[in-house]
Amino acid sequence: MSPDKTTPTKPAFPRLRLGIGLAAILLGLVLAGGLALSARTRDRAEPRTITLTARDMAFYREGDPTPNPTLVVGRGEEVRVTLVNRDLGMTHDFAVGSLDVATRSLRETGATASVTFQAPGRPGRAEYVCTFHDKMMRGVLRVE
Repeated sequence: MSPDKTTPTKPAFPRLRLGIGLAAILLGLVLAGGLALSARTRDRAEPRTITLTARDMAFYREGDPTPNPTLVVGRGEEVRVTLVNRDLGMTHDFAVGSLDVATRSLRETGATASVTFQAPGRPGRAEYVCTFHDKMMRGVLRVE
């Protein structure tokens, strides 16, 4: 007997269709979550590293002969300052008092220390110093 045109036909595998539909929704959620996680991971990229060398009672950036250079950072940027002590018999550190950040003290020649911080969200200036020699070893951290 052939089906009546007014009688609706039932799907052959209703549970299978439901399962496939739920699986598709679940896969979509997993993929969306993965994309969100990927975006968050990109946002948490390594901080920008600024390397300073302490020598001859001043801070220097590699390749720049300017003593105590102005360090320019972006608003809200995550920054890592790495200090290398190249002065024989001198103790140095790097500190930004207004941001309450500082490296540990470096006593040995060739020793390094780093401090990671987030720049303020507003443009401005802050002073950085070596707390042991703050009369000579001082510069400006400029937030743009």
